[in-house]
Amino acid sequence: MTWQPLSIDGKSIDSDSTDLESDSTISGVSYDDGESELLFAEPQFTETLPGGETFGEEIIYEAGPHTPSDFACDCGSCDSCNHRSVMCGYWLRAEYLLWSLDGIDLPPLATTSPAGTAPEDTGILNQNGTSVLFGNSTELDSMRSGLRITLGWNGDRQGNGFEMSGMGIFQDEETFRSAASLLARPVIDTGVGGESAMLVSHPDFLSGNLNINVRNQLASFDVNRRQLLSARGNQRLDLLLGYRYGNLEEMLRIEQSSEYTAAQGAIIAGTTVDLFDDFQAENHFHGAQIGLHYQQRAAATTWDSYVKVGLGVNRAETTIRGQTTNTVPGGGTSTFEGGLLAQSTNIGDYDESTFMALPEIGFNLTTQIRHDMQFTIGYSMLYWSDAVRVDDAIDRTVSQYPPEDAAAVGRPDYSLETSSYIAHGLSIGAAFQY
Repeated sequence: MTWQPLSIDGKSIDSDSTDLESDSTISGVSYDDGESELLFAEPQFTETLPGGETFGEEIIYEAGPHTPSDFACDCGSCDSCNHRSVMCGYWLRAEYLLWSLDGIDLPPLATTSPAGTAPEDTGILNQNGTSVLFGNSTELDSMRSGLRITLGWNGDRQGNGFEMSGMGIFQDEETFRSAASLLARPVIDTGVGGESAMLVSHPDFLSGNLNINVRNQLASFDVNRRQLLSARGNQRLDLLLGYRYGNLEEMLRIEQSSEYTAAQGAIIAGTTVDLFDDFQAENHFHGAQIGLHYQQRAAATTWDSYVKVGLGVNRAETTIRGQTTNTVPGGGTSTFEGGLLAQSTNIGDYDESTFMALPEIGFNLTTQIRHDMQFTIGYSMLYWSDAVRVDDAIDRTVSQYPPEDAAAVGRPDYSLETSSYIAHGLSIGAAFQY
C-alpha cells in the first residue's frame, strides 16, 4: 500500500511536486492511500521517527493495517482484545466465602425423662417419655464464613505464569450444657444386651451436669504453574500443574460431673465423679495437582470455570482420650484412665496413610469495575474422597462402666475407617491488577 500526502501544514500538495524546502518545519501531515477515503477518527497515534523525533503532531491511520492488540491494548479495559495479549505483572484476588461443610452425624449423647421416672429407667432410649437432649442429629452443617486469597503472576503477554491460593473455613462449634434434674447418657450395655444409660443426675440421690462440645474446620492451599493451551477469539484454556495441601479437623468432647447427695451402697454421700471423653479426627493431604481453567469474555464480563484434581497421600489420624476422677470425702482423690465412651478398650492414637484424590471445581463471573479492579462472584466445591471423621470414632456399646476394669468383651472399640466428605459454597470478592 502507498501512502500519498494530501497536505503539509494545511497546504495542498500535488503528488508530482517536490517543491519542498529541506529546512522547513512540518507541523502536520495528512495522508491518503489513493484507494479509500475511510479514515480512523479514533484512536489517534503519534509516530516517532528512528532518531527519536516526533513526526508531526498527529497521524491518522486508515482502517486495515492495525488491530487493537498490535498496540499492546490492556485486555482488562479493551473489549476487542483477545486473550493472547494480557497485562504482565501481579494480580491479587480476595474473596469472602459462605460455605457449608459436611455435618457430623452424632449418636444420641444426652437424654432425659419425665419427673417421677425411676432411676433404673431414666434416660433409656425406647422407654416411654425418654427424649434426646443432644445428639441423634447432624451437627455443624449450616453455612459459615471463610476467606480465600489468591496471588498470581503473569510472566508474559500470553498470560503464562504462576498462581497460589489459600483458603480457610472458619472454625465452628456447637455446645450443649445441661443440669437437668433427670439427666443421663444413653449407651448399649453388653451386660443386659440392649439399651441402658449412665445417670448424670436424679433427684433421689444424684446431682450433676453435662457439657458437650463439637467443632470442625477446613483449610486448603495450592500453588500452580499456568500454561496457555488454546486462545481463540475471546476464549482461553489454560493447563494447571502444581501442588495441593488440605487439612480437615473435627473434635468431640463430653464432660460430666456428678455428686452423690445420698449414699448408694458403698458410695457415701458427698462423693463426686468427674469424667471426660475426647475424640479428635485430623486429615492432612499432600499431593500433586493437575487442572484446567477455561475463560470466556463478553465485553467487560468474564465467565470462567476450573477443575483441579489433587492426587496424593492423606494422613488420617484419630485420637481417643478419656479419664475418670473420683473424690471421696475424707478418702482422697483417685484418677483412672477412661471415661464412658472412651475407655481403655479404645483409647489410643490411630493413624493411616492412604492414596486418594482431592478434586475441586469452581465457577466465577467477573465484571470489570476499573482498568485495574474486578468484581467477582462464584461457586466452588471441594471433595475429600477418603477422610477420617469423628462420628466414625464413637462406639456407643459398653461392656463396663467407669472405673471398672475392662471386660472380656472389650467394648467400646475402634477401627479406623474413612468416608467421603464434601464442602461447598458461594464466594464474593475483588481482584486487583498490579
